[in-house]
Amino acid sequence: MPIELIHNHPMTAVELLRDAAGVQPPPFATAAVEAVDCTQLVPVEFRADSVVVLRDAAGGAQLALIVEVQNRHDARKRFSWPVYVTALRARLECPTALMVICPDPAVARWCEQVIALGPGGTITPLAVHPGRIPLITDPERARACPELAVLSATAHAERPEIVLALQAMLAAMDTLDEDRAKLYLNYVFAVLPSVARKHLEEIVTTTSHDYERIAGQYLSHWVDQGRAEGQAKGRAEGRAEGRAEGEAAAVLAVLDARGLEISSDARDRITSCDDLNVLETWIRRAVTVNSADELFA
Repeated sequence: MPIELIHNHPMTAVELLRDAAGVQPPPFATAAVEAVDCTQLVPVEFRADSVVVLRDAAGGAQLALIVEVQNRHDARKRFSWPVYVTALRARLECPTALMVICPDPAVARWCEQVIALGPGGTITPLAVHPGRIPLITDPERARACPELAVLSATAHAERPEIVLALQAMLAAMDTLDEDRAKLYLNYVFAVLPSVARKHLEEIVTTTSHDYERIAGQYLSHWVDQGRAEGQAKGRAEGRAEGRAEGEAAAVLAVLDARGLEISSDARDRITSCDDLNVLETWIRRAVTVNSADELFA
């Protein structure tokens, strides 16, 4: 996902370069993800995960930033990474840097070791691990770069300030289109440890925080899945009420995703309902209710 965040918003790489790697980028007018194969003159196996190029107003390349994600030690990278740097530098004729994003500080320490090319020649990767990613608790800063806010929330999940970081990240979600917001939220929920995930669930499912739209985007995954399963079941059994079954399954899926207990009476009432308007109302309520029985209030 870190690479997808950079592809969606190249300034994320610039922010990491400045705030996590401690390198001030040169003045530039645009930052864009460009071809990741570095150059057509090298074999296909020499491809970086992402390349962000900073250009001036006239289109001249001011800095090429190669971004790699590295999860473990891999001795071959000590030979392939210099190819990325030198090939891209020759193609664009501008300063070129290699930044490696690592989930583990020990891997980062290995990545940032100087690579000796031979007598008089070296390349030093810039390594970024969670401890070097800035902690973002200011909603305005999060809105300026939602992708960096996502990385911040996942990198600092164990810190006492995590609730503030999560709130700032959620504020940034309002600046994104629905598909990107849903993608990022699903990623964050998937990687957060249980305590931080519980904090996030409490925030997005509490109406006092005005996060109903965010909750709907996150929980829509279970809504869509429940509808699809229910409708497929209805078609398989040759029954016309497949859509109602799908809506009922979606209600149950949202309640289950939020960890709410569903009594047998409530479950029977939901699954036996064939009124689509009522079921749609229950889906919306399922996002914010504190118990399954509140659906029917």
